[in-house]
Amino acid sequence: MLSLLSTARRIAEYHSNILIMGESGTGKDLLAEFIHQNSPRKLRKFMKIDLSAIPVNLMESELFGHVRGAFSGAYSDRDGRLIAAHGGTVFLDHINELPLEVQAKLNRVLQEKQFEPVGSNVTMTVDVRFIAASRLDLGDLVRKRVFREDLYFRLSIMPIQLPPLRARPGDIPMLAKHYLEHFAKLHGKLYPRLHPSALDLLCSYHWPGNIRELQNQMERLIITSDGKKNIMPSHLYFEFDASTGSTIDALADECLTLEQIEKLYIQKILQNARGNKSKAARILGINRKTLLEKRKRYGLD
Repeated sequence: MLSLLSTARRIAEYHSNILIMGESGTGKDLLAEFIHQNSPRKLRKFMKIDLSAIPVNLMESELFGHVRGAFSGAYSDRDGRLIAAHGGTVFLDHINELPLEVQAKLNRVLQEKQFEPVGSNVTMTVDVRFIAASRLDLGDLVRKRVFREDLYFRLSIMPIQLPPLRARPGDIPMLAKHYLEHFAKLHGKLYPRLHPSALDLLCSYHWPGNIRELQNQMERLIITSDGKKNIMPSHLYFEFDASTGSTIDALADECLTLEQIEKLYIQKILQNARGNKSKAARILGINRKTLLEKRKRYGLD
C-alpha cells in the first residue's frame, strides 16, 4: 500500500486520466480523492459521480446537462456535472454502468474536451481530469462488446489495481484502531481497546466486504460496547463464515451440531494461523492445552 500510495502521489502531479480497479469496499473513492488532493487541481472541485445511482434515462442529462424542452420534464436549461466540475477532477464510480450510447459522448469529451448538452446544438468546452473506477474487469467487458475499447484505453492511461483487504492484513490493526476512534467520537462513547486475541481474529478473517465491512464491524462494536474497556473475540460478529463465505444463518439452516460448528471453526483458525497453536489459541480465547485436547478430540492432527 505504501508503494501504491507513492505511485498515486507521483501520477497525481499530471493531468492524465486514471482507472482504479478493485473489489467493492476497497476504498477506490478515497484513493481518487487522495489523488485529487495531491494534484494541481486540488483547489478546484472534486466531483464524485456514482453512475450506479443514476437512472439510465437521466445519465446523459446528469453528465452533460440539457436545454429547456429537450425531453419531458425539462422545464429549464440545466448545466451538467461536468460543467460544475470545470477545472477540477471528476470521479466516475462504477464506470461499467455507463450505457454504450453515453460512452460515445464521454469518449469525445476525453478526446476533444467538447460536448453538446442534450437537445442543444451549442458546443461546450470543459477542462476536467477523469478518474474512473470499476469493480469489474473492463478489459473483459470490452471483449464482450459492452464497453467501448477506445474509451477503455483513454480512461486507463494510468491504471491502478487496489488490492482487497485480505491481501493486506498488515493494514487491519491501523484501520481498526482508526475506525474505533472515529465511531467512538461520532457516537459520544468511550474508546475501547482491542485485545490481542481479538486483533488476531480480525487479521485472520477474509473480509469479503473489504474496508466497508471492517467499518461496519467497528461501528457495531462501539454501539454494543456498553462501557467495555477491552474488546474480546466473543464480542466480534462476522457477517460471513471465514471458510465458505456463507452467512451465519446458513450454518443453522444446515442443522449442524455445536460440536460440528466448533470443529469447523477450530480447523479454519488453525489454517489461518498456519499451524501456530499458540496464536490459534489466542484467537479462540482458550489456552494452548485446551486447544490441543480439542484438536485431538476432533481428529484435526
